[in-house]
Amino acid sequence: MDNDYKKEARRQYLHYFRFWFLGIGLAAVACVALWAVKQTRGSAPRANNEAPTERVFDYGEVLTPQEEEALREQIARMEEKIQADIVLMTISQPVEGREAMEQYGLRWEDWERNMQDIADDFWDQNRFGYNKGYEGDGILLLYNWYQGQKGEVLSTSGKVERALSTYDIEEIFDAVDARHDRDPFKAYEAYVDKVGDLLEDSLQIPFGWGMVIFLPIGVAAMYAAAGASQKKADNTVAVNAYVSGGKPEFHDRTDVFLRKSVVTRRIAASTGGGGRSSANHGGGGHHHSSSGASHGGGSRRH
Repeated sequence: MDNDYKKEARRQYLHYFRFWFLGIGLAAVACVALWAVKQTRGSAPRANNEAPTERVFDYGEVLTPQEEEALREQIARMEEKIQADIVLMTISQPVEGREAMEQYGLRWEDWERNMQDIADDFWDQNRFGYNKGYEGDGILLLYNWYQGQKGEVLSTSGKVERALSTYDIEEIFDAVDARHDRDPFKAYEAYVDKVGDLLEDSLQIPFGWGMVIFLPIGVAAMYAAAGASQKKADNTVAVNAYVSGGKPEFHDRTDVFLRKSVVTRRIAASTGGGGRSSANHGGGGHHHSSSGASHGGGSRRH
């Protein structure tokens, strides 16, 4: 009879916690899937043969030939790692006001909109993108060194547009601006590194393997400890009351789950900067270029 009682208790336990185990199982599957994605990301070959192979367009002439080559090599390594094009473009020209509109054929008198147009159009016209041209995966940084109109914009496309939030865009600008006055080369190195870091983070497993392995064990241990502390002599109903024809018979759920406690914990919402908000995550600065292509990005003027 004792064995029958224990068997029925185990069955009731598994039934009661079935949704816990289902959730944990799904979390384990998600972990394995994300791990598999990360393992195979570096193996996909480049699918776009329409774009130029050049990635550093220093029209502003702020880099030495050796620095340009070092950036090309760094970008090539990072592109293979994140499977997205990374383009750098510098200029030194006015992009604001009526005179600039007439001289360069710009659409606006506004600095920000013209800078974004130049970046988006350069991307579209050269058909950049790791997986396909025009709206393929990648990012372009345009930096203007013209006195009085200095600043930068980012144009993102494809999966990079979807992955980077407004906060991520600001992080890239922060990395560049911390160095651009002293050493443009270091600033652009930081641009490439920060893009790589952010895109790597976007596919990180959101929880540790310890949660998947030890959470069900912890639940089982807590239940077992609660049961062990309750002596058979203290049962509210005698064991014999459950026996009918030699089989356990439970008339009331509360007789089996003598102790059940639910602990809730309120998670305070983050109020500080530096993190990523799920509400704002993806497509920072979403807009369409003059050719109709979808882009993300943003700007910062100095």
